[in-house]
Amino acid sequence: FLFFHHVPFSNYRSKSYQYWRLFTDKYWKILLILSLIWCYYAWVSVRWAGWYGTEMKPRCRVPEPELEDMRLIGRQTKDILDRHNLTHVLGFGSLWGALRIGDILPWDMDIDILVILDRNTDIYGVIDMLVKEMKEKGMDVHYRDWVGIIQGYSPVYKSQLDLSFWCDYYGTGTMHRCSGKEAWVFSIQHRMKMIFPARLVKTPLPTLNFINQTWTVPREGLELQKLHYPSDWWKVAKPRGC
Repeated sequence: FLFFHHVPFSNYRSKSYQYWRLFTDKYWKILLILSLIWCYYAWVSVRWAGWYGTEMKPRCRVPEPELEDMRLIGRQTKDILDRHNLTHVLGFGSLWGALRIGDILPWDMDIDILVILDRNTDIYGVIDMLVKEMKEKGMDVHYRDWVGIIQGYSPVYKSQLDLSFWCDYYGTGTMHRCSGKEAWVFSIQHRMKMIFPARLVKTPLPTLNFINQTWTVPREGLELQKLHYPSDWWKVAKPRGC
């Protein structure tokens, strides 16, 4: 003899509803947490300024001996790049200096050089070669794997030079930084403020006088600066308090 205990259908429905509520409550909580994490990541990515060397304290005027040291390591590095037929252009503050006064801006803390590579190039082979030859010139040289740049310092005043590496990484006509982790981790900031059309660095390149040498610069005048400084490219942006 079997005894079947009758359970009203309404009880099943009530339990199913409870399970559904429990699942959806957890789902929305997880979704909310993930949304907050994404918003925080986006905020940090957009504001991230590690690429610009925030450890350096800006000054209204860099002493002339330090500027002369910076010019020296700039010429030495250019000679290495030219000897190996590596396409390069001035960028960021150094490009402003070349466009405005033909020299390093009085408050600029470093020389910025963009090295343009083919996406099939052995990038880290090029980096190793440059580090070696810059050291042979007497510079204190480090490859910063996080930001993907070579930083060279003069032996006396520790004046700074930065080499960054760019390529049409995806073959789409857009230049990306092709070394380092920062551009991947903070990809929103990189795509908003760093990438630029490959046509701007297509050879042959125009030239400008800079630190008493002829340097190659991007095409189309201020176009690269408009992309890298979208909110104030038309201003002379000095350090705060200057």
